[in-house]
Amino acid sequence: MVDSPLVAEAARLYDAYRLDELPRALQRNSLDYYYLSVYPALPELRPLGPDDAPPYPATVNSAYVHVPFCSGVCDFCSYYLVAVGLGRRAAVGRYLEQARAEFDCHARHTTLDITYLYIGGGTPSLIPPAALENFLGHLAERRYLNPAAVGTLELHPEFFADEANAVRFLTILKRHGIGRVSVGYQASDEAVLRDSNRRHTTGFLGAALALLRAEGFLVNLDLMYGLPELSLDDWEVTLNDALAAAPDSISTYFLFVDRGTGLYERVRRGRVALPDHRHSQTQHLMAQLALQEAGYHELPNDFWARDVGDPATFRPARLPSAAATLPVGPGAYGYYSGAQVCNVFDLAEYGRRVAGGVSPLWRGHRLDDATALRRDVMFALKNDPYIDGSLFRTAYNTTPLAAFAPTMERLAALELITVEADRLRLTAKGRLCVEEIAWLFRDPAIGPAADAAGSALLLKHNFAPSYPPLVW
Repeated sequence: MVDSPLVAEAARLYDAYRLDELPRALQRNSLDYYYLSVYPALPELRPLGPDDAPPYPATVNSAYVHVPFCSGVCDFCSYYLVAVGLGRRAAVGRYLEQARAEFDCHARHTTLDITYLYIGGGTPSLIPPAALENFLGHLAERRYLNPAAVGTLELHPEFFADEANAVRFLTILKRHGIGRVSVGYQASDEAVLRDSNRRHTTGFLGAALALLRAEGFLVNLDLMYGLPELSLDDWEVTLNDALAAAPDSISTYFLFVDRGTGLYERVRRGRVALPDHRHSQTQHLMAQLALQEAGYHELPNDFWARDVGDPATFRPARLPSAAATLPVGPGAYGYYSGAQVCNVFDLAEYGRRVAGGVSPLWRGHRLDDATALRRDVMFALKNDPYIDGSLFRTAYNTTPLAAFAPTMERLAALELITVEADRLRLTAKGRLCVEEIAWLFRDPAIGPAADAAGSALLLKHNFAPSYPPLVW
């Protein structure tokens, strides 16, 4: 079989970049991989007592609401959730009443002026329309939501099976300023979807995107590479199908396999083989090539958007630590006042705490300046167009280039970063292993909390890497 031009070019780039020659700790694999969304990781967060919560900032502009319900559990999923049948949505409505109460609790300690609201999960699209209206209406009535607020909500493909319900749901979202949705498509190989317990086929996509466009939504499409048995040819079909749907943006995720998930157990027992580094990174390169050719821009790592202007003109506006995000709901993460925090990972305990007027915060870590510097480097690499030394100099009286000179020199020698005056950028090669590079800047003094050893919950939901020791 002759490789397609896309597969052939991706394979050529893999060899040209000499990705096989990278240190083992920079070679992407699903068992060690760390999707950088929180830091420190869950097992490294310490239990929080009643007097340990970080102080609230004067004003909070961002909130993440976790909806911990799904109709089933995907084989690779390590997020906190409770499986409920499609006919048991009343439980979701009752939970949203508790989330309203949590917002009220926060409002007693800080001014809520939410300009960005992200509703994830789980499956937020399981929310009954009436419960959604009550929830968002409450936030608007209490003036927690800024009138100019924007937001994003995640949609599972099951959502589109009932068009009348979908239209009611979307109308409510738009009325309250949530004009962007993210659809979990993942792949076009239906056998792979069945094996992952995704609970959907692929035929919904065209009609779903047409409905969302007709209702005036910006649409993001989630794709996942590195899935077991997802061939290069099938990944190319996935990319072609995604581009044919013409979403406003596309997020490409690498499969991570946390302990305690169904997929981890199948891998451990030898029932499933995970793709090797070459296969996974060839798929990654295929995505970069196909999306660039179609007019999408990487902004900057694994998130692709069209019609956004020239990314070369973008610049970081602030350091990542300047953002404050409240966690709402069980299993939700947040960051504010220099602390990474999360709520309890237990729906019943969450309900008891909120009903009693007690904070649902469970674990956290207050970062000192040295650790905050490292965290800002990690997240700037992941999310900013480049590292702006001037921002770091103002905040920390140093720059990443000065503070971590030996590491930066080695990364430059491997052609993973470039340095221009006060700016540090990942190269095209470096963008292929951004999380692995970011993890080099972790604080070596932070280890697992004393109660983390042997905890099945912390192992399953850890979002923590297990990279081998780095040998340059």
